[in-house]
Amino acid sequence: MDKGKFEMTRRWAEITIERWQRRIEALGIGRTGELARSFEAHVTADSKGDPEKITFAFLYYGRFVDMGVGRGRRGQRKPWYSSVFRKEVAKLGFFMASKYGYDAALAISAFDKSATKITRTSN
Repeated sequence: MDKGKFEMTRRWAEITIERWQRRIEALGIGRTGELARSFEAHVTADSKGDPEKITFAFLYYGRFVDMGVGRGRRGQRKPWYSSVFRKEVAKLGFFMASKYGYDAALAISAFDKSATKITRTSN
């Protein structure tokens, strides 16, 4: 079981929430702060402890604010969710590719006694 992957994913989810909260504040969304306080993240692991699913929960009306719709009218779009999420998912993809790619290279090199030393290039 590799707790590093799970922990990295859990921390990514926390950072994503922090970035959503900052974006909500920067856009002046909500007077009560209820939306910003409503965020939760849950990371589910498979039987080996590898992250399998990330679930975010927050007040549903926040999505309508992001899209600029609600209460029967079209309003000004305030993209707090979609713009941040797209960027953060790309970052998670990069981190996972780096981590799993590095782990795969180590596993392959274990079978090849003549393999050169494998080192991380970035992370």
